[in-house]
Amino acid sequence: MKILAIIPARGGSVGIPTKNIQKLAGKPLIQYTIDAAKKSKLVNRIIVSTDDKKIARIAQKLGAEVPFLRPKNISKSTSTQISFVKHAIEYLKNHESYEPDIIIILHPTQPLRTACDIDRSIRLLKKSKSDIVLGVMKIKTHPYRSFWLRNNYLKPFRKDFLKFYQRQKFPKLYFPTGYVYTFWYSTYVKYGQIYGPKITPMLLRDKDIFLDIDYPFDLFMGEMILKNWRKYQRRFTSNE
Repeated sequence: MKILAIIPARGGSVGIPTKNIQKLAGKPLIQYTIDAAKKSKLVNRIIVSTDDKKIARIAQKLGAEVPFLRPKNISKSTSTQISFVKHAIEYLKNHESYEPDIIIILHPTQPLRTACDIDRSIRLLKKSKSDIVLGVMKIKTHPYRSFWLRNNYLKPFRKDFLKFYQRQKFPKLYFPTGYVYTFWYSTYVKYGQIYGPKITPMLLRDKDIFLDIDYPFDLFMGEMILKNWRKYQRRFTSNE
């Protein structure tokens, strides 16, 4: 099967300038995602979709393809995810007659994602009858505990919020982590987007570390995790 990994890495970033190539534990942030994709046993093509020439050069040195520079009009902070997916698919189809069987979107802001995560999502898609496999995590801060701000006063998100006084009473909700968006090319062709009606979750467990790089503090946290977490973790697992 032709399995294509698309790594979106636009040059502009509001939270961290040139975020995707900022150093994290001595490596450009994007390298963690490219390396994970290269170690995958199932992915057989990796492209980076970027509008930035410097990111393109770094990505190519790291072993990813950069067959095009993404147009600026779909590289804004307001640009939708489907816009860069559509551009990449149409470019490869028109210029190379290349049409993959499976596409996986790997955001470079997830440095802790592994090749095993990538392959697990692909195997899950193959085994399921779904249109897409979405990396998700159980929500911790539940919206039923939220408030609206109305005329400088807080109003409960739900009028019956008092009955949810225990965490165990909340209905289970999940949010996308951004780890993986793994879908059939036929899903895109049929629906014109990456989602179809059948979405299979790839659930991150409570013990898994979730890190999404958006702000300088996230880079700091990532640095501490990469340098110290395994050694620190042994304090709690040595007696098991």
